[in-house]
Amino acid sequence: MYTVKHFRKSMCTLVALSMLALTGAPSTEAGTVKMKFSHQNNVYDADQLLAETFKQLMEEKTNGGIKVAIYPGTLTTSEEEAMEFVKSGTVDVDTNSAGHLAGFYEDIQFLQLPYLFKSPAHYNVARQSGVVKDILAELEKATGLIALGIYSDCNGFAIASTKPINSIEDAKGTKLRCMQNPLFVDIYSQFGFTVTPTDWGELYTSLQTGLVDADDLGVYCNNIFKMSEVVKNYAILRQMWTQKVVFISPKTWVKLSADEQEIVRSVANEAIELTDAWQYAREQEMIEKVIAEGGNVTYPDTAPFKEASVKVYDKWFAKNPHWKSWYDQIQYLDPDARMPKAYNKK
Repeated sequence: MYTVKHFRKSMCTLVALSMLALTGAPSTEAGTVKMKFSHQNNVYDADQLLAETFKQLMEEKTNGGIKVAIYPGTLTTSEEEAMEFVKSGTVDVDTNSAGHLAGFYEDIQFLQLPYLFKSPAHYNVARQSGVVKDILAELEKATGLIALGIYSDCNGFAIASTKPINSIEDAKGTKLRCMQNPLFVDIYSQFGFTVTPTDWGELYTSLQTGLVDADDLGVYCNNIFKMSEVVKNYAILRQMWTQKVVFISPKTWVKLSADEQEIVRSVANEAIELTDAWQYAREQEMIEKVIAEGGNVTYPDTAPFKEASVKVYDKWFAKNPHWKSWYDQIQYLDPDARMPKAYNKK
């Protein structure tokens, strides 16, 4: 049914596109290239930091030759629609979650297997690996966009809930909202959660009314999206490292010189590194803040969760045999697992 809500959303999108059309995409004026960088979240989210860092470094390294305008959560809340904006050249740079991109290229889900990455250091090395480069190359073919890199969006670092979760037994029967991605559903179902579909825009009220009991957004994300007003318990599992992909429009790319293209890739990588580090720091700070304010933070034994993950691996490796080789390559890159024998970690 086409409701007033849908009408308003469509009108907002139409107005946003009309405003962009007036300025062109990208525009070149007196030797200056103007890029539009959009994302679907608010200005407190890591996407905004990524965009602001990209803007600052890009303008510095090109001496103002490339200017960047940021559109935070103002053009559309639909990631699919945002991708169409980038493909058409209406928007130059955008970020999209890997969970949604699975509809275009299923192998992107490999990167979100449970406990695939062991630490921020492991993730930072692995995201620049040959495995990830191959995945992004195939993703480009599937989407028709140019992928500049991946970064963590901190979902999957913790389970936020209206009741404490101290062990895997507490997960059983707990109604969990997560993205309706087949891999995510498999993971949380194996953990014992009752995966309950809930629209993102209705998550707050769903937690408030008991339609769902928990989400997997992590501590910091629950805070910036105000879910912390209705959930007071956080179980730190670090069960999944979900990603976002930074895309640039092919129509924008071909208008850049080879030197400018190299600067764009370099700047994107620097912005990603800063954004990842910032997110890990904010997550830890928010954990400490929750504890200081009397909230409940638990650290359940992850061994049972990892054991439950074996069935997830078996199912998805059987479906995608090449994932096993990728998995082995990613594990080889864990710095902590490959320290020299002479290194005595204490």
